[in-house]
Amino acid sequence: MLVFLCIAILLLWLIALPIRVGVNFYVDVFNNRGFIKVYLFGIRIFYAAIHFEHNKSRHNDLVLEHGKKESKIHLNTDADDKKSVAAMMKNPVGKNLMIHKLSAHFTVGKTQDAFFTVTLLQWLRVLFYTTAAPIKCRYNTHITESFTPEYNRDVLESDIIGIIGISIANIICSYLTSIFKNKRKQEMAKI
Repeated sequence: MLVFLCIAILLLWLIALPIRVGVNFYVDVFNNRGFIKVYLFGIRIFYAAIHFEHNKSRHNDLVLEHGKKESKIHLNTDADDKKSVAAMMKNPVGKNLMIHKLSAHFTVGKTQDAFFTVTLLQWLRVLFYTTAAPIKCRYNTHITESFTPEYNRDVLESDIIGIIGISIANIICSYLTSIFKNKRKQEMAKI
């Protein structure tokens, strides 16, 4: 009985413990290539090559190639589209992410055109701060950034590294809550 109690307490502690996951996202926009790596306790558990595709009929896609598998994330704000960024953020896992640290490095350059380089770099700076402000306010995230101009080559690269916390207990509670809300909506629709 004592062994069962110890194991039960240990399992409950592990379920409630937030797990820290590292994510490295790199993209070279001009060459349309990049990668995403996910680390758990410093060990790489996921790697995927990425590139962007344009679907003329509906949306732009971020394509992840993991081995022979290919999956697409639709870059739109349609919450009804299950593969969109907005739907992923409404997912119980997305709601319960805790972003502890975020570090971003941007390299921008156009050969022999300093004005374009500085203008694009400042535009990226404003876009990054606009995106990072809600993250910093919501999660109290430690954010570091750097912006590097390159005046002798054509380049537009970003490298983003983050430490994300995930609590299995919070995810389970959110899934159960969403299931009950969906049942309640279905019952209300019947009435």
